Amino acid sequence: MTEEEEIVAVVLNKGTVDALQNLSSLITGATMMGAKVVIFLQTWGAWAFLKENIKKLDQFDENSFWSPEYKHHAASVIKEMKRAGTASWYELFKEAKEEGLLQIFVCATAAEQWGVNTLEPFDELVDDITGVFEWHEMASKATYTYYVG
Repeated sequence: MTEEEEIVAVVLNKGTVDALQNLSSLITGATMMGAKVVIFLQTWGAWAFLKENIKKLDQFDENSFWSPEYKHHAASVIKEMKRAGTASWYELFKEAKEEGLLQIFVCATAAEQWGVNTLEPFDELVDDITGVFEWHEMASKATYTYYVG
């Protein structure tokens, strides 16, 4: 990333369908304006991007992993998303990735918490496992910083 680029930094510590769908809207808006988005996955965010868990986060399945406070709304939200032709959070993340506007890093401590020390158990969207100091260096260049947790 160059100094001229607008960067949006996001710390994600929530691994639920509703959080990921909301974050995908933020990513889409930022990337449509040409900004790069850099995400740092902490504990539950890292959990969500493990290959074994990402399948549990299908936003069009009311039995997926929704936040408890929203679970009872899942069926109606899904119905409206389908009616509106809303793309899945995963599709939107993947599109931003393919455009070269999204980078996703797993916190090294979070990876350790899940018994992981390589990228292999994580979904293909994840770029690397990194420490908090490296993340702070990346985030210090951001125009905007968000926390989702």
